Amino acid sequence: MVHYLPILLQIAVVYLIAAISPGPNFFMITQLSLAGRRGLGAASALGVGTASVTWAALAMLGLAAILQQIGWLYTGIRIAGAVYLVYFGLKLLRSSAKAEPAAAAPDAAEPQAHDAAAYWRAYRSGLLTCLTNPKSCVFWTSVFAAMFPAHPPLWFYGVVLAMIGMLSGGWYGGVALMFASERTQRGYRKLRRPIDGLCGAALVGLGAKLVAER
Repeated sequence: MVHYLPILLQIAVVYLIAAISPGPNFFMITQLSLAGRRGLGAASALGVGTASVTWAALAMLGLAAILQQIGWLYTGIRIAGAVYLVYFGLKLLRSSAKAEPAAAAPDAAEPQAHDAAAYWRAYRSGLLTCLTNPKSCVFWTSVFAAMFPAHPPLWFYGVVLAMIGMLSGGWYGGVALMFASERTQRGYRKLRRPIDGLCGAALVGLGAKLVAER
């Protein structure tokens, strides 16, 4: 088991670097936390964690590598992800143009008491944002091609998936809590329009970049 610890550490470090880098997941969770309650961002973070573990499992099974070879399917996922990001971004840009208090983020309106549907929509937003990002497919395929040992024991697969789930939940959950704090919320209410505009423009730009990539 000791023999595999350095490999696990390498995978963890590479994943954390990728997760910390601002991207669709970060902007999605940030906006849901700012525009809604703390639980919305946490639900979205859980969705991203689920999708991350799913991509890691697909890469382990070799399906992610196969997906990259199926041009039309890979392109379809890329276009779907781009459309979703642009849709989300345009919603935020429209919100930034309004003087009244911000409407809740798309697909995740401010939940009323016991409104489980709102949390499901937030979870779905995080899940779809990560699942429809083809860079996740490329990332996990590359990571496992470079770092995964040949013929590891069965427990190693389980440890890797559990580790990815915990790291993803810890990082993105922390982001959700930070941006949903009372102090951050007060600042957001003062600067809502430029913040919504910046996040919206960033998501539209990321979506456009996905469309332009080959």
